[in-house]
Amino acid sequence: MKTNFTYRILRVLAAALVFVVSTTASLSAEDITSQTTENPHFFYTRERATAFEMQDDSTDFEQTKNLAFTVKTNLLYDLATAFNIEVEIPIATRFSILVDHVYPWWETHNKFCLQVLEFGPEFRFWFTKWDKQSEDKLKGWFAGVYGMTAKYDFQFDTDLDYQGEFFSAGISGGYVYQPKRFFGKEMHTRLEFSIAAGYLVTDFRHYLPTDDYSLLIRDKYNVGRVSYFGPTKAKISLIVPIMVKNDKR
Repeated sequence: MKTNFTYRILRVLAAALVFVVSTTASLSAEDITSQTTENPHFFYTRERATAFEMQDDSTDFEQTKNLAFTVKTNLLYDLATAFNIEVEIPIATRFSILVDHVYPWWETHNKFCLQVLEFGPEFRFWFTKWDKQSEDKLKGWFAGVYGMTAKYDFQFDTDLDYQGEFFSAGISGGYVYQPKRFFGKEMHTRLEFSIAAGYLVTDFRHYLPTDDYSLLIRDKYNVGRVSYFGPTKAKISLIVPIMVKNDKR
């Protein structure tokens, strides 16, 4: 009798324990389902987690352009057949370094000659700060310091016949402008308007051609050195910005 009573008690307790465990498991499953629905960052399978991460990457992906450097030519020099090229590289968020090269090298039957080899660096400060990873660099107002050196040969028949070398250093300033549209088309090129002033010194040698222009004779009595302080350069430059793709997340 006592054994049967004890057995019945154990069966009741076991049934109660099974009921409690099954109820708790059911509630836990409902909580997980609700959390997964409300919180998209909660993953209960590897497949769902991977799919969500791939979707998140594609949503945050953005491709922009970054200005690496610019290539320029001074149109005023080009009009005078003094062909030239400049390269300017941005540094940090307000500075740049520019190197220019002027290289006309032609002559006609010992009557006319324009030969110049000029090379010079320029360091610039820009008044508009830019983002290092943007395409809006090297725009607006700037001020700089420059130096340049060159050798030359100028001849215009018998009126102007000089060879020599010169050196110059000074300050510069100007503005870079980017037109938005030209005849209805979007513009990517820019224009620079600038001027420079400083000190220039040149060593010159005069020469004259013979009557038939077959020979050029150096005039040993007309040589010397000239120093000058004032405007040294003027520019209206066409600028082509060189961009690289910049991936941002």
